[in-house]
Amino acid sequence: MIGALAALASSFTWSAGSSVYARLSKDYLPSQVNFSRALTALPLFILSAVFFGEMESREVWTRLVSGNGFWLLMSMLGSYGLGDMAFFWSVRALGLPGALAIASSYPFWSAAAGVIFEGHSLSALKILGVVCTVLGTVVVVLVGYRHRNRIITDFFDRFEVGLALGFITSLFWALNTFAVSKGAQGLSPHVANSVRMIAALAICPVVGLVLQRKWRTGIPWQSFKPVSWVFALEAYGGSFFFVYGLAHSPLAVASALSSLSPVIAVPMAWMGKHEPVSWVKALGVCVAVLGAILLVIP
Repeated sequence: MIGALAALASSFTWSAGSSVYARLSKDYLPSQVNFSRALTALPLFILSAVFFGEMESREVWTRLVSGNGFWLLMSMLGSYGLGDMAFFWSVRALGLPGALAIASSYPFWSAAAGVIFEGHSLSALKILGVVCTVLGTVVVVLVGYRHRNRIITDFFDRFEVGLALGFITSLFWALNTFAVSKGAQGLSPHVANSVRMIAALAICPVVGLVLQRKWRTGIPWQSFKPVSWVFALEAYGGSFFFVYGLAHSPLAVASALSSLSPVIAVPMAWMGKHEPVSWVKALGVCVAVLGAILLVIP
């Protein structure tokens, strides 16, 4: 129950972070944005792990060497390294709602991986919960999508490219959830995320160099400072909830609950009167919330 709630909490933090990151990725390389996320979170995770005495156990280092470290590295390839980069690129062509609509299908792949590779069994109620969560989320983001005339200036502005990148994102995000569910076993979220952020700091500049032929680290301070609290909230708080949720609840349940950020953003926008109420979108929210309830209940 607590693990499922932690996965749900990570959706709240990603809701706050994704719009900021997508906006920054228009001016800077996605690898720069992700490098700054890792650089912000790493010292916080290390300090937390040291404060709680979580790095002193020999078992921790044994687990990292014996296989957990490999899976945590793979998780960052699927998220900060390649998955998030594909997502930010797809946003350029599809807009944030359209990109989220496609990428949010990743719980299906995560659930399939859990069943095929880990032998997880899902009750009919849990399967219905996954379906409702994903479909409700897709309805919400597609209703919010508005086509607008855009000037295509490069390869990543093309609609078909954005479509393909959105699908690729869903596969990489499924890899991330599967890898975290294996790599975080027996480790505290602070230790597991310390390893993940160290890996991200090494991966992001290399990915940027290979894919875009530019070696960059983080975004400039003048752009980072006004939104630094968002980086801390999402990269530290969101990663903590995400890892804890995947380590303490079934893979299909945690991945579906962690994908609800666009649904969460809708009622917040209504309450703040940032957009008019749409009954179709409200139906999508209700379906997604129903799915979340089905996944959380024992």
